[in-house]
Amino acid sequence: MKSKFDIIIIGAGLVGLITALACAHKGASVCLLDAAKPDKADDGRASAIAASSFAMLEHLGVAPLLDGHVQPITDMLIADGAVGDVSPLTLHFDSRDAGGPTGFMIENAVLRGALLAQLEASNHVELRAPVTVTKTLREAKQAVVTLEGGAELTASLLVAADGRNSRLRQNAGIDVQRFAYDQKAIVTTFAHELPHDGVAHQIFFAGGPLALLPLTGQRCSIVWSDTARAVDAAMGLDEAAFAAELARRIGGFLGEINLTAPRQAFPLSLQMAERYTDTRLVLVGDAAHAIHAIAGQGLNMGLRDAAALGVGVAVSRSVGLDLGGAAIGDYEAWRNFDNKTLALSTDMLNRLFSNNIAPLRHARRLGLAAVNRFKPAQQFFMKEAAGETGVLPSLLR
Repeated sequence: MKSKFDIIIIGAGLVGLITALACAHKGASVCLLDAAKPDKADDGRASAIAASSFAMLEHLGVAPLLDGHVQPITDMLIADGAVGDVSPLTLHFDSRDAGGPTGFMIENAVLRGALLAQLEASNHVELRAPVTVTKTLREAKQAVVTLEGGAELTASLLVAADGRNSRLRQNAGIDVQRFAYDQKAIVTTFAHELPHDGVAHQIFFAGGPLALLPLTGQRCSIVWSDTARAVDAAMGLDEAAFAAELARRIGGFLGEINLTAPRQAFPLSLQMAERYTDTRLVLVGDAAHAIHAIAGQGLNMGLRDAAALGVGVAVSRSVGLDLGGAAIGDYEAWRNFDNKTLALSTDMLNRLFSNNIAPLRHARRLGLAAVNRFKPAQQFFMKEAAGETGVLPSLLR
């Protein structure tokens, strides 16, 4: 088996898979390692893919494999509310004003299956899973990865896509700033009686936001954030009682609802690595950053990491530079600032909306209504949601 590559990526989650395809698309030979066998099982979760991120799926040849499984987000409605009392002063983003959908909903199992299929068809990527990495060594001229059994793989660059508890990041001595919110998020999918018309809803309650995200057919994915105590209580309800509470919060505009996937709850936190690089090492995805679920941008941040790394690969290869050299510094400068800016924005939004202070609640509602009437502000926020602001890597255009 081949033992020398341009890039070795450890972690074959969604970001790891896309990073492998992005680097291979730019001509690099890639080895992707994971401790678990690739899993295409449907756990009921789905992701909001920004328009720019979906452009990358098109560039990488993944989009055609998703035909029939992608739900465009045609409109977004944002409201401040209390249970049974959602304010009529809403912020409405119409995709027709943006020239197309700001995002797309795709079930994670479908997306993972398409990425794996495209990876298997690639001549530049080799997936090895399950394997156990016993040692990594980053030397002046190469990175060396030792697998259980003694096999050694070498590469110019090592990419950590091994999650928020990244061993590669820890071994490199990269510090992490963490803040744990007193909130958890419930994720599940439900079917509903009335059509959603491609509209995504975000309702801000005192404990946290409830996002209703349209899927294909008459189904929605939810991300329901609330205080840890409230989420624990909701998870303790039987399915019928949980569906009734969810319907009460939604307000009935989707008609009768019933759950179609298991409920899962996750603690919410903000986590940012102080730097994204070390000798012959780059962090991507949750290994570098994890943010609040309020804006649905967590996966998109990882996809932008992959696209930016792809630029570094292309530039380095075009002029014959070492992939573990100059490309690392460019990646650090590009992604660290962008990710920290977005993390700060989501943190401020959560603090602004996740409370029940009456004067502030009134000001929030007036603010949403004001932005709704001011088209330039609407256009700006729609471009932000679509991931189309700032300098974009070629794969995101």
